[in-house]
Amino acid sequence: MKLGCYMPVYGGWFREGVLEEPGCSFDYVKEAAIKAEEIGFDSIWVPDHLLNPLKGESAPSLEAWTTLTALAVLTKNVQIGHITLCQAFRLPAVLAKMSSTLAEISNGRFILGMGAGWYEREFEAYGAPWHDHDSRIARTREQIEIIKSLWTDKNTTYQGSYFKITNGILEPKPTPPPEIWYGGESEQSKSLISEYADCWLLYSTSPVEIPQKLASMKALLEGRKIQYALSAQVILGKTEEEAKNKLKKMSQGQSEVFNNVINAGFVGTPDMIKEQIQTIAKTGIDHLLLRFSQTVLDLDAFTKIL
Repeated sequence: MKLGCYMPVYGGWFREGVLEEPGCSFDYVKEAAIKAEEIGFDSIWVPDHLLNPLKGESAPSLEAWTTLTALAVLTKNVQIGHITLCQAFRLPAVLAKMSSTLAEISNGRFILGMGAGWYEREFEAYGAPWHDHDSRIARTREQIEIIKSLWTDKNTTYQGSYFKITNGILEPKPTPPPEIWYGGESEQSKSLISEYADCWLLYSTSPVEIPQKLASMKALLEGRKIQYALSAQVILGKTEEEAKNKLKKMSQGQSEVFNNVINAGFVGTPDMIKEQIQTIAKTGIDHLLLRFSQTVLDLDAFTKIL
């Protein structure tokens, strides 16, 4: 099982008011990326939001594509990707071109992570049209079809319900084409994944739920094999009690947040978390993508687990 690390482009992963989390700056993100690669992580990931979805819309946050491009130059070995790109923010042919270029910049380390988008307020704030859930998924499907064609075909002409391409040309083509990862658990998303994705990204899933979810996807794949990735929060402490107290403070009395991290994250000492990760590795998950509240400091402690 490979390990990935989220980059702290929002200044942390808990709601506004948590003093222990660092602020948002590219210098800090750069330090986190270099540290993650240095200690042996397999991949680094940048979320895609135009407004800060955790600290509040007035809080600073970094744009995903420009951030990841900079990190591609600063790193040499880790795979790089977005977790996940919102389909509405970039035209499909333009996204195909951007992906091809970033694949070249990174020497083939780029993974295209896609999603339908969910944060309606940022659509409004940046002038992107908001559509209902099923329409967003359908648009994403057409985008992926266009992107795959532009990556591989000499010319692309496409007429869909939402997008039209006439004699589209993309050069240079990415060779090989980047993997496409998709995050989403609705029936429409799972259908899209079963046809087009190379990896299914799961969020907030406890170890006991994983086998059932993977079985449901394998039933749709009809023999086609894909990878599976899991996203989870990590709270480290010198003792289990210290880690839980840290989480309690960070969740600010929100029992739902606290219980979600306890059930679907990793909370405890490095030795405890190492054991928990070993349990996940036995469930069929291929990639474990981790969020740290104090990324650089926590990565130092995480070296014992690696």
